[in-house]
Amino acid sequence: MWAWVLYDFSNTIFSVTVLTVFFPLWIEDQVGSGGLFSGAGVVNAATAVSALLVVLTAPVLGAVADLRQKRVPYLIALTVVAVALTAALDLAGGVVVGLMIFVAADLAYQSALVFYNALLPGVAAGRGAGKISGYGTAVGYIGTIVCLIILTYFVENGASLRSVLGPLGGWLEPGSEQNSNAFLPTAVLYLVFSLPAFFLVPDPAVRAPRPVSIGAAYRDVVRTLRNLRGYAGVGTFILATVLYTDAANTAIANMALYGRVVFDLDNTEVRNLLLFSTVFAVVGSTVAGFLTDKIGPKKTLVGVLILWLIAIVLAAAAVGAWMLFLAGPVVGIALGGMWTVGRVMLIALSPPDKLGEFFGLFSLAGKVSAIFGPALTAFFLFVLDDRIGYRVSIGSLAIIMALGLFFLLRVPDVRPVSTVDAASLDALDSPPPQAEDTRL
Repeated sequence: MWAWVLYDFSNTIFSVTVLTVFFPLWIEDQVGSGGLFSGAGVVNAATAVSALLVVLTAPVLGAVADLRQKRVPYLIALTVVAVALTAALDLAGGVVVGLMIFVAADLAYQSALVFYNALLPGVAAGRGAGKISGYGTAVGYIGTIVCLIILTYFVENGASLRSVLGPLGGWLEPGSEQNSNAFLPTAVLYLVFSLPAFFLVPDPAVRAPRPVSIGAAYRDVVRTLRNLRGYAGVGTFILATVLYTDAANTAIANMALYGRVVFDLDNTEVRNLLLFSTVFAVVGSTVAGFLTDKIGPKKTLVGVLILWLIAIVLAAAAVGAWMLFLAGPVVGIALGGMWTVGRVMLIALSPPDKLGEFFGLFSLAGKVSAIFGPALTAFFLFVLDDRIGYRVSIGSLAIIMALGLFFLLRVPDVRPVSTVDAASLDALDSPPPQAEDTRL
């Protein structure tokens, strides 16, 4: 269980550095703000490209995992690729190459999450899927706090650390390149804290493995999509997920740049805002996990989306930086709760033998939204002044979040107990399944 939880710690370090803080700030330093191709617009455009690639691959990866009834090998391979590409960002040497590496790294990172989330039932038996999911999300945000402290030190003290380390510090950069100092330490931390999951997380099979081919995987995905109405509530929940994840991911991806561009926050102030918000994300994750097991994932997620609406309105209407620090705790609680409850809700709605495929669709939902949200933000920043464009784009997220809440209210109120039992206790207690003859 704790090996699974630690992986949340490791992948959040990647998310903070590459998706939220240091890589966007590095791009902003290279490109500048304002004009047609501002740093914020370029980052959002690259995020949209990476999301499109995830849309095309995630459901198929999940189908492959279900056919083979193996998830950990894919988790290992994709994580190692993401780690290598994160380290390579330090060698990018220019904006174009850096953006290409960013897209590939994000694709590997997001794809690994498909398999990671599908491993939750195997560690949740007898413990409560909501509680374990909450532990993972909470520890992930502790990872955010730790990495912001450690990595900010590398960013702000590159020159002095370079002189102390001598030849070993050649990768540390001063001045306008200083945000790149976070990339190599991020890769190291990402790998180190992923290792326990590679070797200790159970990977039970709930049915016999089947031969794998890309054609078979695509056919499985198409068949599932055609029959989605046969899985009560899944289609509506996926639609709700597209909407509320769009609003949340767009807000988080632009949090650092929104503070810098609209309120002229410096790097230290941006870091403090993120740290302050993240403390509350730890609390929100844990509380949401316990509430999920007690009152059910649907009711808990409805409460989380209401908090998101409040936070977005506060941020968009902020008249000063102090209002961002008021919205920050609400964002933290809502964000932690959203990631904790969303995957438990999907487990509750999914049959055990379709878990990987459904998590692929879940990832697809998040990435469909990650195409629209960043693309819309990039559009507003291209056609409007950066300050006005940011306010307009953030304000529009309240409408999208409200639509997500509207569809969520139409999803059945279900619990994940039966799916967790089938995917863990029964599978672990039974002998290894034999391969099925699929020639017919």
